[in-house]
Amino acid sequence: MSPQIYLKNLELETERLRLRPFIGDDAPIMYALNEDPEVLQYTGDKQFANILTARTFFENYDQYGLYGVGRMTTILKETGEILGWCGLKYHPDSAEYDIGYRFFKKYWGKGYGTESATAILRKGFTKPEITRIIARVRIENIASIHVLEKLGLIYQYSYEENHEQWMLYQISAPQED
Repeated sequence: MSPQIYLKNLELETERLRLRPFIGDDAPIMYALNEDPEVLQYTGDKQFANILTARTFFENYDQYGLYGVGRMTTILKETGEILGWCGLKYHPDSAEYDIGYRFFKKYWGKGYGTESATAILRKGFTKPEITRIIARVRIENIASIHVLEKLGLIYQYSYEENHEQWMLYQISAPQED
């Protein structure tokens, strides 16, 4: 299967959104997303050094090819605007898949996180190797905790990392009757 066809197979659509793999041309908008300190405040992530560094990251993003999952650029179908991203990430060191999302502030509170993450979870659980998906969230991030709970993820435990308090949530693949 050609890389273009393979990546096309990863695309998802919901009622309002289209999710597709990252491309190098996403760099300026994703750089802008990370420029907002409120967007990054609960993530533990740092801003890219510059747009060129962001472009290199997106052009070399290897989750799709290595693991068949990845974070996805999330686009509002009605206008074509990029809202941010949502998707799974595989952590080979712990053999875990985590779900994450990040959106521009102007799109917060409109249900896009829940809508996109629902589609990502559904697609993820079609893969037999994915039996459990986790999410890590800072204890202060009440809005994100609410999204995780709406998605059906269940609180597991709290922990400290880099002097910050985090919580781990998880959801297991639906059992077939």
